[in-house]
Amino acid sequence: MNLRVLLSASLRVAVGLSLLPLAMASAEAQVQSKYDRVLQNKKIIAGAQEGTPPFGYVDEKGELAGWAVDLSKALHALIEKKMETKLELEFRKVTPQTRIPLIVNGSLDWVLGSTGKTVEREQVVDFSLINNAVCVKTLHRKSMPVNAISDLAGKRLGVTNGSVEQKLLTEMGQTGKISPPAQLVVFPTHAVGFLALEQGRTDAHVTLDVALKSLAMRAQNPGEWAVSGPDLMCTPNGIILPQNDSKWKRTVDHALCYFIHTGGYTKLWDEWFGESNPKAGFALPISEQTKTVLYGQCPFGIEDWLKAK
Repeated sequence: MNLRVLLSASLRVAVGLSLLPLAMASAEAQVQSKYDRVLQNKKIIAGAQEGTPPFGYVDEKGELAGWAVDLSKALHALIEKKMETKLELEFRKVTPQTRIPLIVNGSLDWVLGSTGKTVEREQVVDFSLINNAVCVKTLHRKSMPVNAISDLAGKRLGVTNGSVEQKLLTEMGQTGKISPPAQLVVFPTHAVGFLALEQGRTDAHVTLDVALKSLAMRAQNPGEWAVSGPDLMCTPNGIILPQNDSKWKRTVDHALCYFIHTGGYTKLWDEWFGESNPKAGFALPISEQTKTVLYGQCPFGIEDWLKAK
């Protein structure tokens, strides 16, 4: 899939939740820049998904963990250096249903997980520059092959509430791209959705391919499961930020770009998805297209960001 298709896919797909009622609340919440609030309160409050491993999940100690959690920690450390003051980093759990409202009402300073950038979402929140790119596939038993979109016709498909996948599959049924339409079964988290799949209450679970691989790996019988079929969509991910707050967005963007251009991003990715003992449990090389986007989106001279006053 080329870069133009990758980027345009996110613009054609909107979320299932109606976000327009949040617009007025968003405007009221952004009288003061988050940058100034963070500096004043000496704290960054970051939202993290708890049910989308390996991006975000609750580990055996009951703590939030994951690639996105570690990326939040890295950005926090860089912003702390830039502001030249000690900043507390507090994580709060979010779901696909709560992540945008909590940004809009001012409770969170950012949400870093696996959120696709879409036109409808950008009516009420802003996004950082791209921090990753992902594709949506299906997780199913190997005994029920999924080789084409037509194989999903009439099937019971698990999705999380408020997700892009929920909206996408609904539209595909309404437009006849999946005929007869799939029967969507909505869950609060992917973990709950996969439990239903194991129990036979759904035929497949639909979300990001990386998250599906992680779910399959953690199953009681991993060899029973497959992540396959066509890409239902691919989309760039961004950090969810308050709308119309250029000062805060610029700070987060520059921290992300500095991390990318100085090698931190590649090192973190290798820790989680590299060939040698990855934390995710499986290897996933960064595609050349994603590398091109990550590096090419950043401003010239970003390597000197921490030095600039």
